[in-house]
Amino acid sequence: MPMQIEGGGTSMFETVKNHEERIISLEEADKKHEERLQELEKNSLKLENTIMQENRDTRTTMKEQTEKLFHLVDNAMGYQSSKTAQDHELKVLKIKTYTDVLLKVTAAGGLLYVVITEFIMK
Repeated sequence: MPMQIEGGGTSMFETVKNHEERIISLEEADKKHEERLQELEKNSLKLENTIMQENRDTRTTMKEQTEKLFHLVDNAMGYQSSKTAQDHELKVLKIKTYTDVLLKVTAAGGLLYVVITEFIMK
């Protein structure tokens, strides 16, 4: 039974015991706070690593997409140059063909006349 001090107070033993219980309670609360802090730090580190990994993945994807786009543009520019050259070659070939046909028709005009007149006249 606790000893009563004159004036209705509690004994020194009770006061020390009360303080000890409060200290133990505070130490337990401090331990819980420390555990929560360590958990937060661990989660923060996980989040930081995740963000860094996502950043690397995003940069890699953007680099790949940029290279593909550059390749497409480069091919399109090459295609335009090739198309221009091909168009020019086609025009030259058409003119040459028309010239050859005209010369052959003119040279073979007499022969063609003979063939046509032979088939039509008969």
